[in-house]
Amino acid sequence: MYSYLSYPLTKIMPVYGSHNVTLELVQLKVIEKGDSCQVFKLEFENHWGTHIDCPAHFFLNGKKITDYPPEFWHFKSPQLISVQLEQGQILTNLYEINNNTDLLLIQTGWSKFRGTDIYSTKNPGLSPELGLLLRNNYPNLRAIGLDLISISSYTNRDLGRAAHQAFLDPNGIGHPILLIEDMLLPLDINSYKEIIALPLIVEEIDSSPCTIISL
Repeated sequence: MYSYLSYPLTKIMPVYGSHNVTLELVQLKVIEKGDSCQVFKLEFENHWGTHIDCPAHFFLNGKKITDYPPEFWHFKSPQLISVQLEQGQILTNLYEINNNTDLLLIQTGWSKFRGTDIYSTKNPGLSPELGLLLRNNYPNLRAIGLDLISISSYTNRDLGRAAHQAFLDPNGIGHPILLIEDMLLPLDINSYKEIIALPLIVEEIDSSPCTIISL
């Protein structure tokens, strides 16, 4: 059964540091006003909503969203791990990861807070050490996804920046592990067979909003 693991873009949405930013949605053509069709203009940042962080987010020599081939986004060995985290807690280790895992999903249950200030400003995060551990020990791992607004805890932003760098550094050990933030990971599902990520392909930008589909 197919299902979405990403949120739709909405006019009001949570982002890192704020639970209610406004996506600018302007209707340029309106059938009711005599136009032949409907046309809209959207204005929003590329790290709003469910999105993928690529190395270029923190590194000038890092890959951008357009640098990855289509097959990169098809994950045939995803693994979901559930953890319980408190406000501002930093996750430093994970256990029982399969060697063939290509997409690691970290399910925290924090989606229940989405749309509140807690989700955007009190979120848990990941440590730089975890990024290095995963890069060093799991060469098949291409990306992680999680149901948090960011891998960076808003209450510890310096550590969060270091964590992003640990995961995304193009010159680090192994290869960069991409980050899929603000995912929809329902608590009643504990495994997925295959997952496809469909980023918005735009030249020049570091990272991109995306649609995630489980197969």
